[in-house]
Amino acid sequence: MVSQTQNRSWGLLGNRNFILLWCAYGISAMGDHLSELAILKTQHALDAEVDITQLYARLTFMFFLPFFLLAPLAGVLADRLPRRGVMIAADLVRCLIMLVFASLIAVTAGWGTWGPFVPLALLGTFAGLFSPARQALLPTVVHERELVRANGLISGLGIIATMVSTKFSGYLADNYPAVISFRLDAVTYVTSAVCLFLLRPPPSPVERPSARTQRPVRELMNGFRYAASHRHVTELLILSGLVWFCGPLVSSAIPAVVRDIYGGTYGTIADYRFLLGLGFVLGACTIAVLGDALQEVFAITWGFMGVAVGIAVFALSVFLPAGTTLLMWIGGAGIVLSGMFGVGVIASLNSLLQRTVADRFRGRVFGVRDVCTTGSLLLATGLLGLPQWVRMDRWVGYILVGVAVVTFAAGVWTLRVRLRRGQHGAWVTFLYHSVGLFARFWWRYDRVGPSTVPHEGPVVVTSNHVCAADPLLLSLAVPYRRLSFLVAAEYVQWRVIRYFANLTHCIPVRRGTRETSATKQAMRHLRDGGAVAIFIEGGIVKPGDTPRPKDGVALLALRTGARVVPARIDGAVHRGSIVAEVLGRHRARVRFGPPVDLSEFGGTDANRETVRAATRKIYNAIQALAPQEAEAAHAERVEVPQ
Repeated sequence: MVSQTQNRSWGLLGNRNFILLWCAYGISAMGDHLSELAILKTQHALDAEVDITQLYARLTFMFFLPFFLLAPLAGVLADRLPRRGVMIAADLVRCLIMLVFASLIAVTAGWGTWGPFVPLALLGTFAGLFSPARQALLPTVVHERELVRANGLISGLGIIATMVSTKFSGYLADNYPAVISFRLDAVTYVTSAVCLFLLRPPPSPVERPSARTQRPVRELMNGFRYAASHRHVTELLILSGLVWFCGPLVSSAIPAVVRDIYGGTYGTIADYRFLLGLGFVLGACTIAVLGDALQEVFAITWGFMGVAVGIAVFALSVFLPAGTTLLMWIGGAGIVLSGMFGVGVIASLNSLLQRTVADRFRGRVFGVRDVCTTGSLLLATGLLGLPQWVRMDRWVGYILVGVAVVTFAAGVWTLRVRLRRGQHGAWVTFLYHSVGLFARFWWRYDRVGPSTVPHEGPVVVTSNHVCAADPLLLSLAVPYRRLSFLVAAEYVQWRVIRYFANLTHCIPVRRGTRETSATKQAMRHLRDGGAVAIFIEGGIVKPGDTPRPKDGVALLALRTGARVVPARIDGAVHRGSIVAEVLGRHRARVRFGPPVDLSEFGGTDANRETVRAATRKIYNAIQALAPQEAEAAHAERVEVPQ
């Protein structure tokens, strides 16, 4: 799509459609939270005899109840109708609701303890229509590789909006009648609709179901069937539901902790919700910096564990002796930490769903996701708000401890599943993900074009050798195969390198000798169908040195019949030591070429001249992968065996 190409060239902040969608969501999120404390004020929430935890849980429950009930229908609408139009309509209707919100509360106030919160269900109905349309629209306006960053930026802006609106809501609740908050809320929804009106999404390349081809009920059920039939989608939905179960428990506990432990007011409650938003912003900024270096599965695992630590710190402030300023700082630090890691989990779950689900099903699957998430939220807030608990506020510390245990367990489970499903064993998979994050962020590593290494069968992968980071770069470029490198024996003497060399089945070579054991071991590995990686120049070629390709690659290939895949490493910087080259910055790029055809050189009985001719052909294939500006300079100083 055009928008994707533009995004690759200019980045997200140069993508007009993304900016408009980003702003629309942020402004709409501001509207969703601007009136919260004003509604609590109408119920006299700061009075000592009022159980504020239950009030806040009921407020959240009523707002999200329509998400649960109508999310599948909202997903169908997002797949059948123009998604931008659905969002604009939802914003305009919410504007009208907020203009008469005070009157609605007055009408429903006599309906019992839940009556004052009934108008929130009407508001939540149209917020529920907005959500799946936004989630399904995002992948059509940004490039696939920018989805993690885009979701992080959207989550971050949404939380910034929440922070601002919550802080402002606290100020308004302390100083003005509730109706002022409601009217300002209406303005935010109009502004969001204007941003969406200016958005021009590209046409979808996939034909969506029309009203004439499928019935709405069948489309709705297809969304559930799609989610249930894909294991990864089901797991992502379960994890999303867990996040939305734990989040409201923590959010509902904040007012009670602030009032009873810290002795705060409406403004103080707003301050601590502001800190939660600050954590989300810091997390979103981290995601924006890491970008596509941050693998979603990695972020989900450590995000859950980080959230658990943050919530545990917040819970600690409840159990320490009351009346000290230190408690407020401890609790605030825990809230910031949990928010920071929480946004990584949310953004990564959304990004994985957007990558995994086909466009024609995306709206319905996100409708199913809203059923799972809001169902979890309703369960959490219902447990707090529906029963007539006596002094629920006394138990918030234990609730927080329970949430910390559950989120940590979720992190351990995702780590175990990720490692168990790795192709190369748990430790190698763990190392691959860890090194991949480091390489993509710090070395700015990227694979240019597809990998041409076959998924099975004997193969020799050969490339130029620039610095000590090259073996890691080649391994990352071929994630589906374990490459066994020929490694200089003096390096294997180092305990750390020896451990990783054994883990990846590397073959030690004594340089400067005629030892044949390494060659025999490599040949056995290839005849067993393995993959061997060899740097054709024998060692690192320092800047200014004359490259001298060796015959080992051609000899192995001709004697074993293994395919030879050339690769080219550019952008890595030679610094003279392993430590400097591993810790130094690079702009590394790896390119693969088509397998080199060596059939013209015969088989195992190839003589010395034939091997050298094969070496020249292999090395020329590697050189052909060099960027044009570097190829000419390199050709002037290369020394190919004659």
